[in-house]
Amino acid sequence: MALGEAFRACGNRLTGKAATLQWAVGDAALTGVCRCNNVHMCAWCGTRILAVRAANAQAMADGLAANGYGLHLGTSTLRHFSRMPFGSNRKGERFGLVSVLHDGWRGAYGSSGRPWRRLRAEFGVIGYERAYEDTWGPDTGHHLHWHTLWVTAAPLDADGQTAFRRAIATAWADGVRAAGGYEVSQTCGRPDCSCGGEGHGTDLRSLNSGEEGETARYLYKDGDKGTAKIGLELSRQDLKDGRRVGRLGPWQLGDAAAEELATSGGVPGPFTAAYRERERGIFGVRKQYRTQNLNRLVRELGIAQDERTEDEITDESGGLQPILVIPSGTWYRHIARVSGRRLDLVKVAAAHGVGGVRLLIESWGLRWGIDVFDPPTEAEPTTQAGEDDAAAAAAAAKVAALLGRPAARTFTEHVHRTRRQEVNA
Repeated sequence: MALGEAFRACGNRLTGKAATLQWAVGDAALTGVCRCNNVHMCAWCGTRILAVRAANAQAMADGLAANGYGLHLGTSTLRHFSRMPFGSNRKGERFGLVSVLHDGWRGAYGSSGRPWRRLRAEFGVIGYERAYEDTWGPDTGHHLHWHTLWVTAAPLDADGQTAFRRAIATAWADGVRAAGGYEVSQTCGRPDCSCGGEGHGTDLRSLNSGEEGETARYLYKDGDKGTAKIGLELSRQDLKDGRRVGRLGPWQLGDAAAEELATSGGVPGPFTAAYRERERGIFGVRKQYRTQNLNRLVRELGIAQDERTEDEITDESGGLQPILVIPSGTWYRHIARVSGRRLDLVKVAAAHGVGGVRLLIESWGLRWGIDVFDPPTEAEPTTQAGEDDAAAAAAAAKVAALLGRPAARTFTEHVHRTRRQEVNA
């Protein structure tokens, strides 16, 4: 259902001439396969990367609350209708909701603009961490919005919190209007509405102000009013569903599109069209952003953060040992192109180790030592009982040749290497 080459290659295309199954007690992973590191589209890469980012956001929020800073969780949304396109931020073709969302933010809170200078001067805003999120519904279309953790030099009282909300709401409405979007909701006439009559274009709740000021850290840690899960609220869209009936989160939309294609014989329908429209439009969108001032404050306070790159996060080989080498021919003919086999390999290895993997491989009609191999060791190669020295040496030489050249870390590197080989040939 997806059209992007890097995404389609993730976990499927090899970066070298063989895949290696790595194992430790209760854990397993496949290495030597491409990873797309796409936090917006890929359920495998996205869940791992977003888990680390959520932990970082949570640790930052804990540390800031402990040091007496004000924390305010906000949401900025657009007025939208089903007919409105998702759009694109690509150079030369900026249009649609995603373009308005970004341009509206830049106009409202750009670091060189007057609204931003006012927020810093009047409310002591130090910085923010912002996360992108979207859902889709057949009746409502694409719903794009920002979640933002605003950090102030000190908690605000009730009056200050109200003034702060109105200031950022006004700035957001002006920014969206200047970006060509529809008027943002700033008033609400519904009785007893949770917005308090302030409208639904901007939401803001204090995590440690007002009557809870003196016990902010306690309330924050034990989860009262939902504040203990700020990292999940900011980062883990993969754990969220569309809040309203009929709205789908990204993973849900992908599942619906896949089911639609399966039941229609490959004919795209509305779910597939929405999925592919989002796939193209999401290019270049930053899932999460933290201002430089806030990063500087986190470092000064000594708040621990996981600094691994996305490549390092999605590389699961750390602490594991190789137990199986799968040549490219076997990989593509018997594993990658057969639904479920890659996942079965990892699950069986984690649960049952080498013995379980051997039984699984043989149940597929593959032969150990011919179709797949033991990994080479520094001393002598591991062989099956009954193999003679010549066969063992030949198998070891074949595996060594497969693993002799370094593997590409990403699909892009793999493509460049392949093109260089074609030119040299």
